[in-house]
Amino acid sequence: MKTNLKKLTLASVFAALIVVFTVVPNLGYISTGVIEITTLHIVTILGAVFLGWKYGAVLGGVWGVTCLVRAFTNPLWLPFTNPLISVLPRIFVGLVAGLVFAGLRKTKLNKALCAAISAAAATLTNTVLVLSALYIFGGMIQSYAQFFEMFKTIITTIISLNGGIELAAAILLVPAIYTPLSKYQTKLETH
Repeated sequence: MKTNLKKLTLASVFAALIVVFTVVPNLGYISTGVIEITTLHIVTILGAVFLGWKYGAVLGGVWGVTCLVRAFTNPLWLPFTNPLISVLPRIFVGLVAGLVFAGLRKTKLNKALCAAISAAAATLTNTVLVLSALYIFGGMIQSYAQFFEMFKTIITTIISLNGGIELAAAILLVPAIYTPLSKYQTKLETH
């Protein structure tokens, strides 16, 4: 019972961070001209690594819902008003991060390396699923479909650069944040 309450509390903190990162400018979505880099995958991945795949999926869902809400305030995000593009892929991000980390923890790999590999897998999951969903379901929005066809090469280049930056950030930051937090969590549990 005590462990469940701790996990629920920690999940609530991660969910609150996702909301704060979404609404504070240049925190969850860093705009650099045409490229917008997200850091929300890092919060979701950390939550999944600490709490497991079930909470990871829930945190991914929170991220997806905040993305959906944000899409209604920005015309450039029009395709993300479709939950199949904004919510569903993000649920899989948390799910993959939690499952990969749990699987790797059964090996003799260092926890920080497990966290880095989980971050890479989850970030690639986000990039692949969002791009696939945009391609499959983005055509449902006629104006976006025309825009997408016209600027396909430009968008692909931007998204590739964007995905690369997000991947590098996750691989570096998740283990860097996970390691001290996990030591702190262990100290709390022993006292």
